[in-house]
Amino acid sequence: MPGGGKMYKKYEKNSMFRKILQQMEIAGFEWHPDGFFTPLYDFPEWFHDVYANKVDHSYQIDRYYLEQVFPFIENFLFDAKKIWEAPKEGRLYSGLWTESVVDKLGEEVEFYLEAIAVNVTGTPILLFVNETSNYDVRHKVFQTARDIALQNEQLESVVKLHQRQLKQQLEKFYHQKRSFEELSENVEQESSAVLILAQDGGVKVYNKALIDIYSLKNHAELPRESLLDKWMKEAERLYPEIYRVLEVGGSWEGEFETFDANNQNKWIRLIISPMKEGDEISHYICIANDVSESKVSLTEVEKIAQFNTLTRLPNRSNFWSYLAEKIDEKKLQGGNLFLLYVDLDHFKQINDDLGPEQADFLLSTVATRLKRCVKSQDYVAHLGADEFAIIVTQCKDDSALADIAKRVIASIYQDVSFNELTLNVSASIGVAAYPQHGSNAREVVKSADYAMYHAKEMGRNQYHFYGPNTIRSGVSKLHIEQGLKHAIENGEFELFYQPQICMDSSGAHRAEALIRWNHPVHGLILPADFIYIAEGSSLILDIGRWVIMTACKELRSLKDKGLNVKISINVSPKQFKYSNLINDLMKGFAAYSVDPRQLELEVTESTFMSDMDNVISQLEDIRALGVSISLDDFGTGYSSLSYLNNLPSDQLKIDRSFIKDLPENNSSKKIVESLIKLAHDLSIEVIAEGVENQQQLDYLQKLQCDYYQGYLFHMPLNSKELLSFYNNILVS
Repeated sequence: MPGGGKMYKKYEKNSMFRKILQQMEIAGFEWHPDGFFTPLYDFPEWFHDVYANKVDHSYQIDRYYLEQVFPFIENFLFDAKKIWEAPKEGRLYSGLWTESVVDKLGEEVEFYLEAIAVNVTGTPILLFVNETSNYDVRHKVFQTARDIALQNEQLESVVKLHQRQLKQQLEKFYHQKRSFEELSENVEQESSAVLILAQDGGVKVYNKALIDIYSLKNHAELPRESLLDKWMKEAERLYPEIYRVLEVGGSWEGEFETFDANNQNKWIRLIISPMKEGDEISHYICIANDVSESKVSLTEVEKIAQFNTLTRLPNRSNFWSYLAEKIDEKKLQGGNLFLLYVDLDHFKQINDDLGPEQADFLLSTVATRLKRCVKSQDYVAHLGADEFAIIVTQCKDDSALADIAKRVIASIYQDVSFNELTLNVSASIGVAAYPQHGSNAREVVKSADYAMYHAKEMGRNQYHFYGPNTIRSGVSKLHIEQGLKHAIENGEFELFYQPQICMDSSGAHRAEALIRWNHPVHGLILPADFIYIAEGSSLILDIGRWVIMTACKELRSLKDKGLNVKISINVSPKQFKYSNLINDLMKGFAAYSVDPRQLELEVTESTFMSDMDNVISQLEDIRALGVSISLDDFGTGYSSLSYLNNLPSDQLKIDRSFIKDLPENNSSKKIVESLIKLAHDLSIEVIAEGVENQQQLDYLQKLQCDYYQGYLFHMPLNSKELLSFYNNILVS
């Protein structure tokens, strides 16, 4: 058989090693630093067929240049060399790829292969495994898993929608002072279980579906302890925040395991909605559905399918189980746990442009590199598509964690070769910690996810720590100040635009312009890291003029495409004091033939503090041009609500610090309610900033807030993305 090659004496002595690999039909090679491979033994027939089919000349039987024949493993071998050159033993998997060959009958045959790099007592070994015979079985298993997951997801969506609609209907009936007898009649034949309890736990309304879930014969058999207390205790294991949410009168929903009258376990999906009389909770509306069947079917598949077939990494199901388990351990033992949520940048575009096969190749390469970036005790998972996760259970401080994030970004960003194409792929990483950023797995993941989106907002290819005390890459003030002097002339600034959404279709199209600095050395720098430095010199005036001109240019571009959009820009107090602001605005309007009514200035309370009369005079002149004025971050400075009556303003922006704790925080509720009422009394429109979840939106809508801005709707968009966003609105 061709490919016998020279047998190295050290392997000849170990006949067991040779026989095992040969029996498993695995092709084995030793790597040589000169760049070629030599066979360890007679490799199987299938490998000869594949290799011979790939070369159009007779090949040396002692030297194999495998990356030339199998382009897929070129990037894998780059990482494998680190394994082989390391002083300790290790191994690395390439993930599955396909090779097509033409057999003796002229028909095309596909082989599903995987390469494994192994360092055995300092000897660099490369193994080729033929997974073709196993692929169909594995593929069917994972296809079944996907089908069941899709069915469960569809079922879950239907149940969620029905429960929420029923909740709204029951809340409406309750506020209409309908009798409990009438409510009982309305829900008796309802498919969802309904229970309405008094604050003391007394049952007021229940239906047959509730009796069925708990295998009861009648109402008398309902648990003596409040069923609400039972649910809260059971749900707390997965949702520790349930008590806090309900105590402040917030609505709660989730899925958890419960036990019926026969002590049989079931999974239910539950909504609890507290009803208030004045400031006190008087009743609870509870809606439940038995979702045990979908949970059981999914669990059965997950026992089989815990790993991604392409990347050989733990999948999403495995990840959730592992994270919950490790958090439970930390609760008992103490200490921190860290999660790095990794999302590849522009992966969809790569998939669309290069095709799914090359996209799979990229994912496999990234998986290999991620495993090389962390210690053996750390955990790496492929959550699906372009999402990966790393769980670090031991890290001495935030600086060491930042080093890991930097290492991951640098590793992913290395060249990836697609035949004749070489590509650099970046990633955005969100970092969160237990217990600082969440008391359970869901909360920690949510925090890391938010942080990841902040990283994307900052320009991608970087990491972001969750929380107010964000750790940023250390860029000295001196470097920033020096760089600012040349940033405008070098074209390093860019404006992004975050839409401000009106839920009423009659509302105007609006967006806030947000400046970003693409530093040639330090990468993307947010305004929080350079505006305060620019404020300390005249540089802020140059930046202010650039923002005005760039926003006017954007308005002209949108207008030429048939779009009437109002853009708001932030102005510095120094522009009122040391610059001719109205002249700068008129230059921008003239340069791009822009209607002044399309522009809005956002000014903060601090703008008025030093020279109120002068600022108000300038603002009145600017408003006379048609430019509108928005009071930014109102309520966070020194002014009182009565101040609004004296300031020339058209809009008021409620700071995100008041929005983030809605609707649970009573203090925030009182401030927001007062701001909106007073603003509307003065015919001032209100914009809520930092809206990130549906509960916040629902509450603000009840208060008739005019516009909403935040991640619930959109991250900041570049010029091209903004155009696409408004075109989609017009089409829909």
